[in-house]
Amino acid sequence: MSTQVLVVDDERLLRGSVATALAQSGHEVRQAGSLAEAERLLGELRADVLVLDLKLGDGDGLDFLRRLRAGGDSTKVVVVSAHGTVDRAIEAMRLGAFDFVRKPFELEELVATVGNAARAAGLERRVAYHDARERGRAEPMIPPASPPMLRLEREVSMVVGQPVPVILLIGETGTGKALVARRLHFESPRRDGPFVELNVAAMPESLVESELFGHERGAFSDARERKPGLAEVADGGTLFLDEIGEMSLPAQAKLLTFLESFRFRRIGGTAQKTVDIRLVAATNRDLPALVKEGRFRADLHYRLSSVTLEVPPLRARPEDVGPLALGFLAHFTQRFHKRMRALSPAALAVLQSWSWPGNVRELRGVIQRVVLMHDDEKLLPEHLPAELVAAKLDPTPPLEPGARIATLEEISLRYMRNVLEFTGGNKVRAAEYLGITRQTLAKRLDEAE
Repeated sequence: MSTQVLVVDDERLLRGSVATALAQSGHEVRQAGSLAEAERLLGELRADVLVLDLKLGDGDGLDFLRRLRAGGDSTKVVVVSAHGTVDRAIEAMRLGAFDFVRKPFELEELVATVGNAARAAGLERRVAYHDARERGRAEPMIPPASPPMLRLEREVSMVVGQPVPVILLIGETGTGKALVARRLHFESPRRDGPFVELNVAAMPESLVESELFGHERGAFSDARERKPGLAEVADGGTLFLDEIGEMSLPAQAKLLTFLESFRFRRIGGTAQKTVDIRLVAATNRDLPALVKEGRFRADLHYRLSSVTLEVPPLRARPEDVGPLALGFLAHFTQRFHKRMRALSPAALAVLQSWSWPGNVRELRGVIQRVVLMHDDEKLLPEHLPAELVAAKLDPTPPLEPGARIATLEEISLRYMRNVLEFTGGNKVRAAEYLGITRQTLAKRLDEAE
């Protein structure tokens, strides 16, 4: 990823020579002939390195550095000082300057110093990124137990370390496609690079191109400053585009062009940029059906789907419900400082019988609410939403042609017995579930004998 450098010097010819040498070394360079202009530019762009002359026509570079540090600016500063200002350059180092170069200097010396500063800035960004990742780490990945997830595990392990530039994840909402995308980054050789996410469905159609590829200042009415796009920010890492099926046709065309060479121009810009990224796209939509309807480009679908991984719905892998529930239980117990650490067999049976239309996300939400709202040591069926328990205890088999239809009395008795079995023979608790007294339950069961 290219480094942005701001060169501040009131000697126009020297400033231009420095800017040219740095640009030839692969940096993006802006120039300022005064401290006022430098202050304005720093408010408009993200500068990684500042090359600062200490003696300028409209002020003192040392005072400017003090103001930057007082304001919390951590930009790497390379100070340029004349022979008679070495003491002031040392003072600048005490204020947090990265290094200083004495005038007159060789351009190669300055380029090398700026390169060192750029590498230091990049290292600090990566450390901060990983610190933030650790602080915001979600619950740990749960080892899969079901055949569909074991198959997905094998497929992920086969592609994660390979130089595959584009991967498509398909699956219903809430199945965990974002978690798979993170694995494809953090277990790959790109793990030290950035992982950048964009939910296409959450962006206004008119802003998707700008968000992906960035824009120059003045490119449109609201473009008050230059903004790098997420493709540029993800350079060296992974760009994750969620809900790719919601992307508009014009944006699809731009994305396809980008994927041909991983080159792009910012909106309003003329310079072509090349990035080294892995693009992971995800969708819960039927892309082939969208192609037939003319709502998704066939050529983009072919480009995205060369490596496709399917994340199965939770209802297709009931073996994973228990481990997932226990993992979420441990996570939220620690997060909310509760004591619920066990899952009763009856509660597990309820969880495994539910169809989970919201998939893993729905299961996570159910466990989160239970832990938040209850302070028992064990998760019991009565802690779970009523519709989950009712589905488990439903006494009515599906009707088939020619099947005998049970009477209402038979269904009622069957339901009572199901509830009693569910509570382990506890008639008090069974009666509470049924909304009747223990005596009424006992009487109905005795009459049926």
